[in-house]
Amino acid sequence: MNTKPKTRPRPVLAIAAAAALLAGSSLALAGPEHPGHGGKGYKADFDPARQLSQSVKRLDLSDDQREAIQALFEANREDLLANREAGRELREELEALMREDTLDTDALADLAEREGELAEERILLGGTLASEVLAELDADQRDELAALRDERQERRRARFSGRKDREG
Repeated sequence: MNTKPKTRPRPVLAIAAAAALLAGSSLALAGPEHPGHGGKGYKADFDPARQLSQSVKRLDLSDDQREAIQALFEANREDLLANREAGRELREELEALMREDTLDTDALADLAEREGELAEERILLGGTLASEVLAELDADQRDELAALRDERQERRRARFSGRKDREG
């Protein structure tokens, strides 16, 4: 009988984590310093809460709705900013780690784990905020917000398909 505890293959996990983090890092770095990645209007610090805020501003809200929604964003602001800053710090750590002569797979696995925790926190924060904002809207406003999201996704698809045509 094998009494050895099961462990994950750390080098494979570390390499997969590095690939995922590098992909995320390249997107996060795109912007004025890296104009080829994002194109016009691309923000280096993609922030779904900011995107939601901008979309909500396009809706015809009552004063009460506007105040309630603004209060929701303000209540979550510090947590969202802290999460974004922690993500920046992780990307910097990854970049430094990848410049080393020898890859420290344990440090890479640790970065991947922390990135996963940050992603979980970001999804929970953003999802909760979006749910609270939607609760302040009436059915027509929710439909309009969904239409704005669909338009934004369509523009994004068009940009990316155009980019693929140029690259292919």
